[in-house]
Amino acid sequence: MNVREPDWAYVAKSLVKVVAVTAALLLVLGVGERVLWLFVDFDDERTAQVYGTAARVVNPDKRLANGHTDGGGLRGTTYTLWGEPRKAGPSEGEEEYEIVENSFGSVRAPSLDGPSGSLAYAIDSVREAPDVDEGLKEAARKAIDALPQTLDAVAVVEFAGTMTTDRLVAFNRRHSICGGEDVSYLYSLSSYDDSSDPPAVNAVVWNRGMTKDGFSAEVTYQCETEPVAALAEFRRWVGLLNEGDDLDEFDLYYELLTEDAEDGGVYGLVVDRWKLADLRKLLDDPEVRTVHLADVAFDLGEADQSRQIS
Repeated sequence: MNVREPDWAYVAKSLVKVVAVTAALLLVLGVGERVLWLFVDFDDERTAQVYGTAARVVNPDKRLANGHTDGGGLRGTTYTLWGEPRKAGPSEGEEEYEIVENSFGSVRAPSLDGPSGSLAYAIDSVREAPDVDEGLKEAARKAIDALPQTLDAVAVVEFAGTMTTDRLVAFNRRHSICGGEDVSYLYSLSSYDDSSDPPAVNAVVWNRGMTKDGFSAEVTYQCETEPVAALAEFRRWVGLLNEGDDLDEFDLYYELLTEDAEDGGVYGLVVDRWKLADLRKLLDDPEVRTVHLADVAFDLGEADQSRQIS
């Protein structure tokens, strides 16, 4: 059987043509994209506002702060967030998290689809209609009393019933709680039921700085009355949404979010790096059902300072 030798000159010409056509298509795409920038608003700012905020809402186990887009274009928009795990101890370093919205409006955010770890478990432990259970509160007291009261903690303060904004402001005043980056509001609970539609819904954990990048310099918190401003900002954000936004990746749903914003009830607080002694005091308030500890750690900076003083 005779095997013909390949015509290598023809193969080379074909490869050159393929490379040339591919390069030409990429050039046309690039030029077309630049021209379209003059006439089409790719609205990467809205991508940041809608999807960047959604990622912060459903990932309270991470401190997600500054973000930036790649400018968007025909192939879509990539919004990159920087963040670190929400731990009671020192920072473990920041990581990059990407949210990719393609040109058809579909969104992918595989690393930002919901919380994990002990804080996720603490949030999942909050009940919509909790029973009065003094045994549960007593168990929390014993757990906290068994630890040094100067430890920093990440925790969920679960209320005995849904708190209106007015009641929450009164609660803050009783305990001198000042709104800020270390206090977030649990407006909706997580759920999972494979027989329902949708089968899974993430909790809505809201902090007023979530709609801002680099919010520490841009948001003026209002101390005890912060719940009023927080609810207003939550409602403003929900007002930016429309039914066409692809929030499925975050297990958030337009209809449910609008209901949560209208209701405005708070099931609990997610608190970041509070002293155990301050959490222990809240257990004496009848408005508090229990405290779920997620993480504790010594404040090493505080320990170093005390050694220098001594």
